[in-house]
Amino acid sequence: MKSSKKVERFDYSKYESKYAWDHELLKQYEFWGFHPKKGRLHIDTKRYKKACESVGITEFLPEGLFGPRNTVYFTPSRIHRNDYKVNIFRDLISDLRRQWEDEYKPVFAKIKTPGETFDNYRTGAMMYTSNVDDLDDIEVEARMAAFRRESVYYKVLNELYCMFLQKITTEIDRFTLIFMMECGYKGTDFSFENFLVFTEKIVGSPCLEMFKKIEGYNCYSLLHKINNFLKHNSRESYKALAHTFPKNVRSMKNGNADREYENGMFAGDWIVLKDGYLDKVFPKLIRFFENYCEIVLKENLEESKWNYDDYFYDAQKEMRYPKAYFGLPY
Repeated sequence: MKSSKKVERFDYSKYESKYAWDHELLKQYEFWGFHPKKGRLHIDTKRYKKACESVGITEFLPEGLFGPRNTVYFTPSRIHRNDYKVNIFRDLISDLRRQWEDEYKPVFAKIKTPGETFDNYRTGAMMYTSNVDDLDDIEVEARMAAFRRESVYYKVLNELYCMFLQKITTEIDRFTLIFMMECGYKGTDFSFENFLVFTEKIVGSPCLEMFKKIEGYNCYSLLHKINNFLKHNSRESYKALAHTFPKNVRSMKNGNADREYENGMFAGDWIVLKDGYLDKVFPKLIRFFENYCEIVLKENLEESKWNYDDYFYDAQKEMRYPKAYFGLPY
């Protein structure tokens, strides 16, 4: 039976004639059509849209907010951003990407290259001679110095690269464990097998084949097999990587090794990755976890970006100082 109870709409007339960029006015939730009640946010979507337009900021008007509904006020589906588990992984991987681009990647440019070694040696040696006959010897010595530097240069690059790959994988596993515990996991250890069993309990059936079909799974799997190889430096971890991803290892079969891998050899020397691999890995990882949360947890990926109370509270904080938002002086 349809309720006959009439919902009384809030009177916004007192806000209409006031200066739209008045800070005290914009601090008031009612101006935005926000009506907190019993710990939840209720939004008058028509008023919210009008308020956003009045200050000239429409970035925080998600399309899904204005879909059909049976209530006067819109109540978001969740309270906090991380109530959508997909956002746990989105935020982690986005942060790792920022660390890579802003902190780690610039370090690579500071490592002295063989070419810089050649130039430094040649310039330094020429400062101490005025004899033209010495130039040929200096040129030869400079090239030898560059040659000696080459193996060291690539070894350092490779080690740093491997360190960050391990950091990515470790952080992903740490946050996956946090996610599992928030969803009721009672175990005391983490492994892919535990993650798989945990997922199977949610979906109610074996799901290894489902995992393999999720977009981005190959990236997730390759990272973990590389990380396992780097941790153990063993023939078994090498074989596990080579079996699934044969192009990502050095081997006699591939023609890029003159001997077979043996226990204790540094794994980093045997890993093969395309140039720019790390720049491409982050969006693939995000896509994997987005697909996982959509398929396994039935989360709506678009709504997870905005359909929670804190999204609108944060939007109001951004918009209540329009001059700062637009980069204008006060």
